[in-house]
Amino acid sequence: MSYYEQAIPPVRDQRLKIADSFAGSACEMLECAKSGCMLNRSRLFWQTGACQMALTLMMAATVERCAIVMHGPIGCGSQLHALSVQSGKGKAKRGKQPVPPVWLSTNLQESDVIGGGELKLSRTIEYADREFRPQIIFVVSTCAPNIIGDDVEEIVRKAGEFSAAHVVSLHCPGFKSRVVASAYDAFYHGLLRHLPLSPEPWRDFIPHAADGQGDIEQLKYEHLKSRTLNLWNATSIGPGDEEELIRLLGALGLRVRMFAEYSNADEFRQISQAALNVSMCSVHDDYMLSFLEEKFGTPYMIAGMPIGFGDTRQWLKSIAARFGLEDEADRLADYEERRVREAIAPFLPKIQGKRVLLCGGVVRVGSEAIFLKELGMEILTFRAYHYDNGAEKIYERVAEEFPDTRIAVSNQIFEFCNQIKKLKPDLVISHNGTQGVLAKLGVPSVQLFDVDRSFFGYGGIFSLLQRIVFAFRNTSYQKRLSEHVKFPYRESWYEKDAFHYIKD
Repeated sequence: MSYYEQAIPPVRDQRLKIADSFAGSACEMLECAKSGCMLNRSRLFWQTGACQMALTLMMAATVERCAIVMHGPIGCGSQLHALSVQSGKGKAKRGKQPVPPVWLSTNLQESDVIGGGELKLSRTIEYADREFRPQIIFVVSTCAPNIIGDDVEEIVRKAGEFSAAHVVSLHCPGFKSRVVASAYDAFYHGLLRHLPLSPEPWRDFIPHAADGQGDIEQLKYEHLKSRTLNLWNATSIGPGDEEELIRLLGALGLRVRMFAEYSNADEFRQISQAALNVSMCSVHDDYMLSFLEEKFGTPYMIAGMPIGFGDTRQWLKSIAARFGLEDEADRLADYEERRVREAIAPFLPKIQGKRVLLCGGVVRVGSEAIFLKELGMEILTFRAYHYDNGAEKIYERVAEEFPDTRIAVSNQIFEFCNQIKKLKPDLVISHNGTQGVLAKLGVPSVQLFDVDRSFFGYGGIFSLLQRIVFAFRNTSYQKRLSEHVKFPYRESWYEKDAFHYIKD
């Protein structure tokens, strides 16, 4: 049985070679990953972790005209208050109605954990369909029903028979995986199992006559499809990034559609109507894109992140090659590079030789490190939140560019603080959510991604450098704050190696 036929998707720990505990050089990491020894590495002590349900909910909350049924204790839905604001802002920036998603909870109690919560779930789905009439009802199965064995998939199947909405199960048993990125697979697994992903006659198009020869409308449609590509976004890819990439690909005469966030059921039916699927990060999309190739024959490419001059040019050319437009892509890149190099010239003297630490997603930190080195910044070290074999290609380049630089696979704040204290970087470029910690440590920082700003393409180069220069302009807030904040770690911890607790 393939993964796609299973009721519950596999976690990344089962599907890929993964790691979340490593420290060493890039060469050592590649060797360790290929031999399989990274799978055996862990820690003697853990301070923090992340719930995969959070990322699944971040994606589901962006879908238009949906209702979310949280099957679990009511506290599991608390983060939807913040996610509703975030998704509303994202919809507004993309020209959509900023309507927050409706969400309900089955509110499992102690008696439900003993006796089962299936009846509650069935009634909650029925209520959501009757009261709110959504296009899609996402049923989020949390840790509790997965522990007690509720047959969520059967409830969803029966609910789909009477519901006007598409009922989609999202299985998020966070305790099953050490890799939070399993959340992306959980979201996509729900879409591919429970939503129609191809157009319906008379609803999306008017069927043509059986002979269909010489039908000009059919020829137009086929031509349009041959120039259409689906570009796959994620929460870390904001509207500014989308606009920049649509602009660049549009300049090559290509039609671009964004999936799967900020879409609706009508748009999901068009997913199969494209000549190519393009992902910018294997961490996000490889599960879904492999399915679309298997099911509909749509080829896909994971082209890497278009960050910096070299990677953006290569990204454009690799896509353009699929449509016979390589020369046009080269000319476009030449033109865009001339403009951006002139624009960033005043910034470069202000960042030369500055010492940087990077922290965040595995593909993004590798690409960003290569780009910043090209601009003359010194990369002290960088750390990825996890590693899997989908990142092997970028880390082969990292090993060439940084053969002696120590890198780590870690999402632990106590290790992060130890590194900052020891290395004393001039700047930290890190995942959002860490800026408060960095300010308390007295270090200026820039977010590795920010949905309100662009990072990709040529516009992203200018935007990032502008923010780096601004971060250096005034660091008094961080310095003053650090003088009045005490972290809960003993001084003896800072004397140890930051990755003292990693073990084989």
